[in-house]
This record gives sequence, C-alpha cells and structure tokens, in this order.
Amino acid sequence: MSTKFLWRLWLGLIIIATLGGCSAFGSDANGNNAAAGAAGPAFSLMAGDNELAGNSGRQLSEAYKPGITLIELLKSSGVVTFAEDGFSILAVNKIFLAPDMIWQIQLGGKIITDWNSPVSREQAIVITAKPAAGDAPLLPIILTVNGGSEQPELTHSHILSYSEDLSVRGLLKSSGIVQLAEDNKTVLTVMGYTPLTSEDWKLKVNDKTLLDSGIDMKLRPQDVLEISLVLR
Repeated sequence: MSTKFLWRLWLGLIIIATLGGCSAFGSDANGNNAAAGAAGPAFSLMAGDNELAGNSGRQLSEAYKPGITLIELLKSSGVVTFAEDGFSILAVNKIFLAPDMIWQIQLGGKIITDWNSPVSREQAIVITAKPAAGDAPLLPIILTVNGGSEQPELTHSHILSYSEDLSVRGLLKSSGIVQLAEDNKTVLTVMGYTPLTSEDWKLKVNDKTLLDSGIDMKLRPQDVLEISLVLR
C-alpha cells in the first residue's frame, strides 16, 4: 500500500471526524437553545420590600409549556396551594397570609381578572401580599419556621401585619403556633413539635441569631423572624 494512499485515507478519516464533531456540536447547541427556550416567564413574590420567590421561578419554568393558562401553570408547578374550590389561594410558596391580607396577581403588568388567561414566555408573573381593605401600604412582619433537613414538613412562613411596639416575644405568643416555657424566653414547641434531646429551636431576626435577652427586641416593618430547628 503506497504512502500516498495512506495519507489520503487518513485525510478522509480526519474530515469525517471533523464533520461528525461539528454535527454533534450543532446538535448540542440546538438542544441547549431548545432547553433555554422552554424556560417559563419571570416570577416575583413580594411582601412589602421582601422578595420571597425562592425556587418558585425554577418550578414555574419547569412546568411551563406554550398555550398553558395561568391557573394551570400555578397548579401544575405546585407554587400555589389552592382551596377546595380550586380558585381561592391558601398559600404561595408555602407562605400564608394573615386574615387581613390578600394575594394580588399580575400577569404582564396587569392585575388578572381571568384565571384562564394564557401565559406567554415573555410575560412576568408577580404575586404580591396586599391589605384586604384600603389602599394603605403593607407593613409586613414575616414569621418563618425552618424545620431543616430533620423536619422539612414544618418549613413554611406567615406574613403578618406590623403593630407598634411589637416584640419578638409578643409575635411568638400571638402566632398561635408557638408554645413558650414558663420563663417566656425559651421556645418549647412549634406547630406541636417538641425537639429531640439532640435538637433545639433557635431564633433569628434578619438572619442574626438572638440571645435569650433578644426575645424582648422590638420588631420593625419588613423584619423576618425565623424559628429554626438545629442540632445541638
């Protein structure tokens, strides 16, 4: 077999490999573009100045498909929990409202009046906690329970209205889900759960851990009080 023939053979193999690589690259790029194009609309969840969307935007993107209606998207994504009537909102992203508040939903910058409105990929969905009556701005306090990896089913939040001179202790006692010890400083149970000997409830305000004396701390609008289940 001549050297010239071998060179032609090698050149042919290189060309085939190159074309195959380009084809594979093009398929991958197209696949990525298709995956990116399948992303759903932007999503925001607001309570005053607090952005509470978390991973909800990703959930909506995964559930989105062309032609889907707003209520179909919210239900299939699991972002919104509806009451038995199928239309009343119980919670958004495991966040519950006080009785004096409502959820307002905007689609593409307009307040929705029809749950069956189709959602396009370019539209933004904004869900906002609002006072149920009047046009006064919402002054929220957010109470969050974090069950961590040990008790994830306990994890959820409540949006409550701020009141003057509200303290950490006052909020815990009025929440209806927390039982304090006789000293009114130590959290015994949250939602009926008593920590194991290896666990404890810890309090944070705006991501800062509170000492025992911090339970008398006065809260301000937009504050986030978190009760976390932690290992000792």
